[in-house]
Amino acid sequence: MAGELTLQVHGSGAGAEEIDRRTRTLLAEIRETGVDRVVPVGGSVPDGAKPGEALAVGALVVTLTPIVVQSLMDIVASWVSRQPNDFFVKIGDYEIRGTNVTKAERAALVAALVKRLDNEP
Repeated sequence: MAGELTLQVHGSGAGAEEIDRRTRTLLAEIRETGVDRVVPVGGSVPDGAKPGEALAVGALVVTLTPIVVQSLMDIVASWVSRQPNDFFVKIGDYEIRGTNVTKAERAALVAALVKRLDNEP
């Protein structure tokens, strides 16, 4: 059964152009995996956002089967580990930040995402 996940790239103190550039890099890396589909979703800077606040202007919608969730998480974790510490990816209620994500935490994230995908109609 296939499901959809929305990945959102966040950066504290980064401009919309920088977040967009990094999101496009992640998009290109994800396209090399076995996901069914990955497309960018338009985003905008929240009204009233101040410099230094976390901005979320880059988002990707990924359609995949549970069998490729681990590959997707490996790509995302690798991408995040190469970013400055103020960049992270949010997937639903979960976040992957810098190199602080342990194997156990990533395994728990993958298990939760697989369960979510399995339960979707």
